[in-house]
Amino acid sequence: MDKRTFTTLELPSLVDLLARHVSSPLGRKKALALLPSTNLEGINEDLDRTTECANFLSTGGGFGIAEITDPEPALHQLSIEGTSLEPKQVLELQRVISVGEDLRNLFNDPEARARYPGLAAICRSIADLRRALAAIRGKILPNGEIDDNASPELRRIRREINDRRSRIYRNLESLMRDRAQPAIQDEVVTVRNGRFVIPVRTDSRGQVPGVMHGLSSSGQTTYIEPLTIIDQNNELVRLREEEEIEIAQILFLISESLRDNLPLIDGAVAAISEIDFVQAKARLSAEFNCARPEMNKARCILLEDARHPLLERALRNSEGKVVPISLEMDEEHQTLVVSGPNAGGKTVVTKTVGLLALMAQMGLHLPTKRAVLPVFELVLADIGDQQSIAANLSTFTAHMKNIAEMARAVSAGSGSAHNGAVLILIDEVGTGTDPDEGAALGIAIVDYFRRAGATTVATTHYNPLKVWAAQTADVLNASVEFDEATLRPTYRLITGVAGASSGIEIARRMEVPSEIISGAGAHLDPAQHETSNYLKQLKTLVDQRSALVAALEEERQATADKYAGLDIEFAKREAQRSRQFENELTAVVQDFKVESSKIIESINDKATASRLRKEAESRASNLRRSAAVRIRKQVASAPGLDPQLGEAASPISEETEGTSAAAGAADLCEAAEDIHERDRVRVKSLAREGEVESISGEEYTVLVGALRFRARRNEIELLSRAEKPASKRAASLPRGVSADLGPSGDFTPEINLIGSNADEATDRTDKFLDEAFLAGVETVRIIHGHGKGALRKAVSELLRGHPHIESFGQAPPNEGGAGATVAVLKK
Repeated sequence: MDKRTFTTLELPSLVDLLARHVSSPLGRKKALALLPSTNLEGINEDLDRTTECANFLSTGGGFGIAEITDPEPALHQLSIEGTSLEPKQVLELQRVISVGEDLRNLFNDPEARARYPGLAAICRSIADLRRALAAIRGKILPNGEIDDNASPELRRIRREINDRRSRIYRNLESLMRDRAQPAIQDEVVTVRNGRFVIPVRTDSRGQVPGVMHGLSSSGQTTYIEPLTIIDQNNELVRLREEEEIEIAQILFLISESLRDNLPLIDGAVAAISEIDFVQAKARLSAEFNCARPEMNKARCILLEDARHPLLERALRNSEGKVVPISLEMDEEHQTLVVSGPNAGGKTVVTKTVGLLALMAQMGLHLPTKRAVLPVFELVLADIGDQQSIAANLSTFTAHMKNIAEMARAVSAGSGSAHNGAVLILIDEVGTGTDPDEGAALGIAIVDYFRRAGATTVATTHYNPLKVWAAQTADVLNASVEFDEATLRPTYRLITGVAGASSGIEIARRMEVPSEIISGAGAHLDPAQHETSNYLKQLKTLVDQRSALVAALEEERQATADKYAGLDIEFAKREAQRSRQFENELTAVVQDFKVESSKIIESINDKATASRLRKEAESRASNLRRSAAVRIRKQVASAPGLDPQLGEAASPISEETEGTSAAAGAADLCEAAEDIHERDRVRVKSLAREGEVESISGEEYTVLVGALRFRARRNEIELLSRAEKPASKRAASLPRGVSADLGPSGDFTPEINLIGSNADEATDRTDKFLDEAFLAGVETVRIIHGHGKGALRKAVSELLRGHPHIESFGQAPPNEGGAGATVAVLKK
């Protein structure tokens, strides 16, 4: 990689922006040292970790790294045998070890390891340092002092020091109060030279025998250590020396304990810095609403709604809004010539492509809706004014010097020489000299890099270069849009058409005198004028076509919405009509039962009356069942019917059952042998239909959806008889319906959801699983990509409760890894 290109593309500014998102000096050092990589496997691993961390942070997770200070000085001193750490340094390493322990435990459970494998791998590299932590924890207070309980000896010494100090205080206070009151300046015990003294008036110091330890600033007070407490002060000094010795011993033992674990502590520091570094990448991704780029071995470039992060940040601070760009270059078209007016955004396009390519190779998400990029072995740029007075170089000479160096780096066939792609970025190619020579030189430069196999993005104002790009099969033309009505650039990039420079229009917008504008038009070459008009007309046609496509799409959507509304309205009316029919049917059946009961009650023969009563109840039940089948068919055939409406319209409801208790009583009289295995029945207590799976004596096992329900004969009623199944899976089809459920010869056990939203992906996957189940396959692969994890989450939620799924998990690395899910179907 070329460091000068990094500066040209403002990569150091981006790295500084990334470093602002770290939480510790450890992560900051790692962020500031970040450079693009050319290892595809390593780049994808870094991108996956960034994605995992972004998902983790979006759920409210955190790492607790903020309070860590730089432990490097302490580790350096620890590496020197026989040295002891300062208390503050011990606290720094204690904090590092404690955070390391928390990180090691953060991804311990299997679910967390499966969801965040990259982060879990980093944290698993942290060794178990609980013993080392226990050996130092609590021995040093937060303010850096050694705790009394750091050792039994220190506790004893400090207890004696406190006792000795209290005794000295009492003796001195008694002395000042009783024996030398006239000579005492103030009744205050103070310390001089580490010894307790009392303030005595200088003119009366002879009244207090003792050792003088100095005078006050005014000279009126003399600090005297009375003879009666000299021995006690000496004892206190000795105890303090013992305290210092014991503290030094404690620090030495702590340092030795940490020194024994130095390699493990270094590993924990490395892991913490990596986690903090990945966290900074994830935070940067969230700040600019970024997406994970797809890195490919083919030389394909796709940038959809791409934004330059530094430009977006600058505009955001000034309450402006960045205009995203979109471009696509396949393997057949590796050269892009961008034209258009000055200040239209051509340089921004070039810098955006270059910076985003470098960001992807640094493991960073990109501020795009979607991005597909190759790994570039070389990124070379010639952008901006390269004039150097010190080097005696004009602008044109400096550009040519850069082009010469780029040409040497990218000789013919350099793509294969570097075992990877090469990206060339040239702004205003051939500018700075005679326009005719500059245009010819620009064509030659771009063509040279095209034939060398490099991916090239060049900007120009030269019409010959635009025409050459239009006439060369593997070269793409693009332009930054210019609004002719307002004479202002829109900063949109339009691929497939060259743009006019619109220099005269821009001069007019900048209020250049009209005499100059008219004079420029008079001196304009007719061929140049015709070319500009042609480009404007072509641009107008492209705009009209885009507007037409947008209008047609809007009309199509409106038509679709209208028909969807009609379908829903029709379904609601059908449901309402079915409910009305149900109510009328209930009334008719009830009237039938009342009339039949009156007739039967008039019959004196009990046997005949009982037989007629059963027959009447059976006919009422059959009438209700026939009507239910009819309404169910009508509801099912209604287009766009909501399932809830269908359930509400069905006569098989609790209300109908409540008003048809007599019909239910007739069903109870049906003989047990009337119902057989695979018959369709209705479980009354559940108000749900099911299939009889097995019969054991008086107990029936009914399969209702994915649930099995055990019921007695009087708890179910027959709906339809089972027909001889055409296949094992067709056994539960209703009467009159047949299906061929054998495996489809062209069924592919794989579905690609990339590009779908969560709802579309769920619907497609559900239908795909039904087809897979019917086809009899054992495993399927669902490709959802990495992205922000929305598709993967939606697929996981669907699979977790799906009746066809036995188990599922992340695909192996050779089958897509975290970008795909493999599911095992039930047999």
